Amino acid sequence: MHLRQQSSRRVRLTLAILVITPLLCIGGTATAIIALERVRDREVAAAEARWRMHGFPHYVMTLEELNCTIEIEVVNRRVVRVKPLERCQRDGRTVEDLFALARRNGDTGMRCITLGCACDDRLSVESVFHPQLGYPISIYVRIEARPNWQHPDAWQYLITRGRPPACTMMAGDKLLRVISLRSLP
Repeated sequence: MHLRQQSSRRVRLTLAILVITPLLCIGGTATAIIALERVRDREVAAAEARWRMHGFPHYVMTLEELNCTIEIEVVNRRVVRVKPLERCQRDGRTVEDLFALARRNGDTGMRCITLGCACDDRLSVESVFHPQLGYPISIYVRIEARPNWQHPDAWQYLITRGRPPACTMMAGDKLLRVISLRSLP
């Protein structure tokens, strides 16, 4: 009887370890991801505070996006002039627009892109800010299709096919660079 109890305890202990260890790993990974997102959020907020403190109400910014360079004049947070410096067409952006893009890390780009609503586009955004003035000097945006676990279509796909939705067929990226920014009277 004593051997059975020891064997039963070992089996329960082994099962507990097999169940608890992955849960701890998942929890640790989730905690690390949340902490990293908080650090990024604080970096964006600190840079934006520097811009509000030192920024200019009237400025000209030269912005490169998707091999298109434009000069943008901004007055009181409104685009008043866009001048293409190459044969291309882009809408003007303000520094505030660039901050809005920098804050979109982890956001959904487009919903329900394929397989019903099993997949969404997710944005990964990495930003570098001017050390004194705070405005974004470069923003790298990666767009990737990922399973949308908040929608029943993703779960239905998983249950019927025995694997997560195949969302990897779409991906893209772009880099926005502020080449120059200068104050105007």
